[in-house]
Amino acid sequence: MMAQASIQTSLFQEVKQVLSKTVNENAKWALAQKPVTITAYTSSRSAGGKHDFYSEGDYWWPNPKHPDSPYIQKDGMTNPDNFVEHRRVMIRFSEIVGSLASAYLLNDNPVYADKIIEHCKAWFIDTATRMNPHLLFAQAIKGRYTGRGIGIIDAVHLMEVVQALLQVEKKSPIKYRAEFVEIRNWFQQFLQWLTTHQYGKDEMNAANNHGTCWVMQV
Repeated sequence: MMAQASIQTSLFQEVKQVLSKTVNENAKWALAQKPVTITAYTSSRSAGGKHDFYSEGDYWWPNPKHPDSPYIQKDGMTNPDNFVEHRRVMIRFSEIVGSLASAYLLNDNPVYADKIIEHCKAWFIDTATRMNPHLLFAQAIKGRYTGRGIGIIDAVHLMEVVQALLQVEKKSPIKYRAEFVEIRNWFQQFLQWLTTHQYGKDEMNAANNHGTCWVMQV
């Protein structure tokens, strides 16, 4: 056991030596970022409210012959006018907390944990900025669907957030106890939706990358 612990410690030090410069540079950037959630951007095409995640099918376009009719598909051609801001800010969120968690793991500086919690409070707790725990309006198609099950894959980036939170909870279980109660409640609601709504059931049974991403999130 002692030998194994020694090997693990040695390996950690080697990894720290190799990655510390990159990790610290990324963390410096992340510390300077203010929380931005989906409530900062809205789309008139969304059937949901400002707290509901919204995205659109990539390959769906307005019909040039009938502009007000349902969108038509152009396979392999991404519509540059699609609403992508909610996906963009979620990716940004995951990159920020991932960078902070890596620095916290290597340097043990609580300033990184404080910043992680600041961002997570904005996304999961603050009633003015939080995201509702579902993906009812993801991958919508104008005139056809207000949302689709395949939109669940859009939230795969939250896995990075969960991993960051696990590191914070492991090192500081008491300091952020109240926040973790509320954050855990958000994810419990999200899990409930993923496993009971028809969108989630469809993705669970999908024999492709969508099914894989459902499993990864659950």
